[in-house]
Amino acid sequence: MIQDLDLTLRELLEAQAPEGSELAEAEIVFDLPDGDWRAELSQLTVNCYLYDIRENQKLRTEEALRRRSSDGSRAARLRPPVRMDCRYCITAWSTATEDPVLEEHRVLGQVLRVLLRNRTLPADVLQGSLATQIPPYPTVIAAEEEIENQPDFWGALDQQLKPSLNYVVTLAVMLDEEPDEDDMVPVVEEVSVEGGHMEELAPDE
Repeated sequence: MIQDLDLTLRELLEAQAPEGSELAEAEIVFDLPDGDWRAELSQLTVNCYLYDIRENQKLRTEEALRRRSSDGSRAARLRPPVRMDCRYCITAWSTATEDPVLEEHRVLGQVLRVLLRNRTLPADVLQGSLATQIPPYPTVIAAEEEIENQPDFWGALDQQLKPSLNYVVTLAVMLDEEPDEDDMVPVVEEVSVEGGHMEELAPDE
């Protein structure tokens, strides 16, 4: 799932990079941006480093999910998904010999425009398991919860303090496997109650 999110982010940036822009020519990677990595760069690079994964407790719910069979006659209940925030530190790295900082700022601005145009991940860029994720796919640009102690963070990587985008994507992690229709139970459409009836949309387990 995490690797599918990486591939989805790469697809978004590659697909929506302006034609002829620095972003269109840049390599998009997900490596730890430490000093050794920096020394081996050979081209303009956008690094999307996943530095934190934690539960989004504000989105926690106890409401179960319901799944119906293709003909609607059978159903099952699933535990609600756990919403997990995946936080990326996005940086641009230039190998130019003239004005490398300006090139980095240009490509970082181009990344920012792509992310701001897509407040949620569009369906046509979703990769792997994300294609069947429960929507919506909330994203946050420049979240308030930034990397704490930025100088210490970059110092630990043997790097100078560097401008970055703090990008957050919330995934839905399912706790139960999708049920087979054979494992579902019949839906009770009506229940008689002393001459009357009431409708039951799905069975209780």
